[in-house]
Amino acid sequence: MLTEATMPALPEAWLRRQAWKYYFVLCAWPSYLFIVPYVYDTFGGGAVLFIIFPGVYLFTWLSSLTHEAWHKSTPNIPHTLFYYLFSWMLLTDPQLYGLLHHLHHAQVNTWEDTEFHPFGDIKSRYVKILSNAMEIVLGMIYLMAAYAVVVPHHPKCRRQYRFWKLGLSVVIWGSYLGGIGYMSHLVFGVQASHIGLTYLLSYWLGAVMVHHSQLVEHGNLIVSGNWYTRNLRSRNLKDSGLCEKLFLWLTHGDGHEHVLHHTLPHVYTRPFPHQVPMPDNAVYITLRDYGKIVGAMLMGRESSC
Repeated sequence: MLTEATMPALPEAWLRRQAWKYYFVLCAWPSYLFIVPYVYDTFGGGAVLFIIFPGVYLFTWLSSLTHEAWHKSTPNIPHTLFYYLFSWMLLTDPQLYGLLHHLHHAQVNTWEDTEFHPFGDIKSRYVKILSNAMEIVLGMIYLMAAYAVVVPHHPKCRRQYRFWKLGLSVVIWGSYLGGIGYMSHLVFGVQASHIGLTYLLSYWLGAVMVHHSQLVEHGNLIVSGNWYTRNLRSRNLKDSGLCEKLFLWLTHGDGHEHVLHHTLPHVYTRPFPHQVPMPDNAVYITLRDYGKIVGAMLMGRESSC
């Protein structure tokens, strides 16, 4: 069994060099939102390519760095500040993920993992299929809406949850998107409908990509056993095929060695170098395997691998 004592820590100098990514994405995502309505005005439907890259690429990067900021993985940045800024830029309420992510690590791959199963084990097969379908089609949009319903009443979260923080987030979201959209309108003369459409597509495609990356790792996976056993079953995406390489590129490598983050979360947060040795019996899947997992979700069945 791997332990923190037997695994090498990531080099301090390497971790410090990751700091530029936070500052770059902090500027790059608003810049993308400022430009994308103009791209749509100019190229019409061809703007979808721009929305995928750099749009989805930046969105998934923003999500990944939000996770890193929560774990405080990079030693020389203001973690809490970046966590809140990135959460608001993703149009999420920071307190939701902040309250749930530690439960994800404690209850991973069980129905008690509220981050992946906000409504627990849904007994009605048809309701479960509907919920799974919404999750597949809407990605994190559906999950965040579910969190907003569940977390205020969750026995381990409700004492810390504050509705006024949700209100503050709503004001910040409106000011953020409204301000950037208005500046785009003033500079490029784009229509409000084009601003709204490109923002909707950008957040929807980004939210779907982020969540499918997460589903590759944990989706529909229910495992019995102790903490280490459950964590060891967390999936890792192979990088041997072209589609897998493209998927990992769009998601910044999330999922390639994900099991390390769960079996040794204090050593390997993410991202980490690919040369780190993996645990024995680590589970690897391809995107074709993932397609079968999605199929099982749409049939209302759970998976043990």
